[in-house]
Amino acid sequence: MKSAIIVAGGTSSRFEQNKLFAPLFDKRLIQVTVDAFLDVADEIVLVVNAKDMMQMTLLFANSKIKLTTGGHTRTQSVLNGLKAISDKSTLVAIHDGARPYVSKTLVQTCFDVAKEYGNAIPVLRAVDTIYIQDGEKAKFVDRQKVCKVQTPQTFDTAKIKQAYACRDEAKSYTDDSQVYLDAFGSLHFVEGENNNVKITYPSDLYAESIGNGFDVHPLVPGRKLVLCGVEIPHHLGLDGHSDADVATHAIMDAVLSSINERDIGNQFPDSDDSYKGISSMLLLQKVNELAKSKNAKIQSISCVIMAQAPKLAPYIPQMCANIANALNLPANRVNISATTTERLGIVGEEKGIASQAVCLTQM
Repeated sequence: MKSAIIVAGGTSSRFEQNKLFAPLFDKRLIQVTVDAFLDVADEIVLVVNAKDMMQMTLLFANSKIKLTTGGHTRTQSVLNGLKAISDKSTLVAIHDGARPYVSKTLVQTCFDVAKEYGNAIPVLRAVDTIYIQDGEKAKFVDRQKVCKVQTPQTFDTAKIKQAYACRDEAKSYTDDSQVYLDAFGSLHFVEGENNNVKITYPSDLYAESIGNGFDVHPLVPGRKLVLCGVEIPHHLGLDGHSDADVATHAIMDAVLSSINERDIGNQFPDSDDSYKGISSMLLLQKVNELAKSKNAKIQSISCVIMAQAPKLAPYIPQMCANIANALNLPANRVNISATTTERLGIVGEEKGIASQAVCLTQM
């Protein structure tokens, strides 16, 4: 029987709020952590701070998650978790509640390896130069012998219970591998995951959101053709309330979608004369400010412009630069491409130009 103990009894002193209940994706952080063990472990015990027990009980009311109270130290919390798991448990994974990005793949790997070797400790090898610092003195350390330890640390249940039973009570343990190492003298390491970070500060917490945008405008005589802020020589231009920059409109809608805001028709209605003839690049800057106000960081933009004519390839580098500048992005985070529709539809008949965009945003 495979058990999981998720230790969530801390106080979040460096996070400014209780990080376990911080929003992440469409859930709370602790729920995302627990999800990684569902359908992998046969039972899950969540060790929580006594003051959080009521809120945790409500959060997991419709699940089979077992809750128990933590202790004054991590060691005591783990001991409480070990007491709460089933007597039929043969393997137990012990995981930090504040590591929500762990994958089910790593969880399963640790169970598989621990079954064979008695323990499985996920680690990341050091890639930077390492020193032991003592004031202005420093001692070089061979980084090939250095690794960072993660969780879930997974063990033969009987062995980790034995290790805790005979631990040095005068010693301060920061994780379970130390307890196991003291008892049995060796550890079996597995490759960890770069994104399996422990949330300590607000900046550690992130979620990525993808937004999609689409727009189309008719081509008419007597209007300028403007795409991504670039005026392109052509006998027809795009009709609209603003400058009708169809590509920038698609990009704006993609950004708004990624931050869960309504589209440009609601943000900048054509019933408002203040937007008549306005540059869409100025509107894009307003959208960027809205994203910033929600603590969202735009990561990348991909946009395709569908036009039968004119040929757009010569103008694309400047288009990319304009969008990158408006969104405060490096140029290599913006990709714009152009295509025809092989003379099909209103685009192919040169009656209009359409554009579709995708935005990746970190919330």
